[in-house]
Amino acid sequence: MRFLTSGIIVAGLLVGVFVGIVGTGGAFIIPVLIYIFKLSQLKAQGTALLIAASPIWFFPFIPYWRSSQYDFRIAILLGIGIAVGGYFGAILAQHLPQEYVRRAFAAVLMTLALKMFLER
Repeated sequence: MRFLTSGIIVAGLLVGVFVGIVGTGGAFIIPVLIYIFKLSQLKAQGTALLIAASPIWFFPFIPYWRSSQYDFRIAILLGIGIAVGGYFGAILAQHLPQEYVRRAFAAVLMTLALKMFLER
C-alpha cells in the first residue's frame, strides 16, 4: 500500500508530538529510569530520547535489513515528521505538570497494550 508523502509527514508530525510529550520511544527504558534509577519523569524521558538518538538502534535493525523487512521511504518521511513534531512535543512537555505527563505516558502504554492484546 502506498501512502502520500504529505500524509506520512503529517502522521510523523502527530506521532512526533506524542513522542515528545510522553517519550514513548523509551517505553521500557523509562520505567527502569524512574523506578530503578529514581529519575523524575521528564529526566527519564530526556534520557531515553538521548539513548534513542545514539546509533545503538542500528544494530537491532540489521536482521530486518537482511530480510528486507522495512520500508525505507516511510521510515525517512515518518522520521522527518517525528523529528519536527517531537521537538514541539518536547517543548510542550516542559510546560506541563510532571504528574500529567506521567499519567499520559501510562495511559498510552495501557491503551496500546490493550489494543495489541485484544487484536487477533
